[in-house]
Amino acid sequence: MQWAGYYAVMLQVRRYREGEELHLWELFRGTIQAVNIRDYDQAQVDAWAPAEMDMERWRRRIAGIRPFVCLDGEVIVGYADLQTDGLVGHFYVHQEHQGRGVGRRLFRRLEKEAFNLGVTTMHANVSITARPFFEALGFKVEQQQEVALGEVRLTNFRMLRRLAQEGTPGNRS
Repeated sequence: MQWAGYYAVMLQVRRYREGEELHLWELFRGTIQAVNIRDYDQAQVDAWAPAEMDMERWRRRIAGIRPFVCLDGEVIVGYADLQTDGLVGHFYVHQEHQGRGVGRRLFRRLEKEAFNLGVTTMHANVSITARPFFEALGFKVEQQQEVALGEVRLTNFRMLRRLAQEGTPGNRS
């Protein structure tokens, strides 16, 4: 059995729980600083994931999006959310757990959530770094965007994925 396949079997996905916000912040910031630095400069990653964060604001943000978390045992190794309009607002996998099925496991849970919500199209504003992963999931680039974070500008992509609502979750149209 392949290591990635074995690892993916061990993963569990559930809704985030109150009190996990700091861990999600550390995962969010750490991923951007360690992974997205391949495609963005230091000023860009610092604007996207600054060293200092208003933790009360972050707590409210996470409580508002109610993400799913992926666990390896008791450790959160990724998280993602799907909003009622089909927006995938956050999708982050810890840098040491990428390529092991965490992202796919989270995405399958988002697909089920989309099916339950009656969402027919998922959309996301995807980084240069994440674009190949989202393309592998069947997302298509709708447009390239320039996003301002204070004085810093970033390139990302608005991507879409249409979902079939007949049958089981995961069908693509």
